Amino acid sequence: MLLLSSAHQLSNCQHSTWQGLIHITAILSLTISSLPPLVALLYPLHQLLLRLRGPPRLPSPQAPIRVVCLSDTHTLEWPDVPDGDLLIHAGDLANDGSVREIQAAVDWLRSLPHPHKVVIGGNHDSYFDLRSRLDQDRDDSSAAGSFADVSSSTASIRSLDDPTASRIDWGDIHYLQHSSVTLDFSPSSSTSPTATTPLNPRSLTIYGAPQIPALLPFGPEHAFTYPPHHDAWSRTIPSDTDILVTHTPPQAHLDMSPVYSTGCPNLLAETWRIKPALHVFGHIHNSAGREPIFWDEAQRAWERLCASRRSRAKHSRIVALAGGVT
Repeated sequence: MLLLSSAHQLSNCQHSTWQGLIHITAILSLTISSLPPLVALLYPLHQLLLRLRGPPRLPSPQAPIRVVCLSDTHTLEWPDVPDGDLLIHAGDLANDGSVREIQAAVDWLRSLPHPHKVVIGGNHDSYFDLRSRLDQDRDDSSAAGSFADVSSSTASIRSLDDPTASRIDWGDIHYLQHSSVTLDFSPSSSTSPTATTPLNPRSLTIYGAPQIPALLPFGPEHAFTYPPHHDAWSRTIPSDTDILVTHTPPQAHLDMSPVYSTGCPNLLAETWRIKPALHVFGHIHNSAGREPIFWDEAQRAWERLCASRRSRAKHSRIVALAGGVT
């Protein structure tokens, strides 16, 4: 799942038109949200209006960069991954979180031809969180108890020192865990053969973080979880981030909203502060897709509506049991 961010201004005519649509949408949202059986109609209406607005970013005069986004592959190896300049995996490489499963997934990603690859962990990638690591993957069995006193609030926002991290052979893959990498892209790999003007190399700064709010009663084998009321995001993302990669969605965007808002409101607030050009995430299998983001009052109106219904998410365990949240 990904959010495509806005980076251009509307003309006066476009602005007036969309201000009118914003008001209409707000009125419809208030009316429909007061009638619970009809609230599901808001999502297709919202998506239709987003599509009618067109792309959120003007084409860059520089060489285009093709980003291929994956998430929640859970040991599966897809045979038809599209070609591109940058491959991003937003977590849940594994099912049981063992070194064996994770290494097999990493070996598959390494075999793909993309020049740049970035991966973060997910809640099923237990090896990367020392609190949830399987006993069979602990080099020192006595180390299991040494992290028992580490709160989920602390572990969710910073990586614990781990001298055994080298057990995963990443090869040319950049693994991010509360960290960033800046990648350079040569125009020769992505420039159209019909280009008539020289194009300069480009660079992108990518930040990745794996933590997720524990809206459901996850067991100790789930990695990087934090209490849903805890703020694990404010002021954690560098301001120069171009692409943000998280495992959890932000609240109100591709998180089963507005029927059940399962994304993180603090992550949403942090994305408003950073406004990344692209946000890649996963976790909610039933909400796979992409969504343009415009950082305007129409978006805020939608987010307020979803926030008002967030309390229903705590009663949505049946959705998770059906495969919605993993």
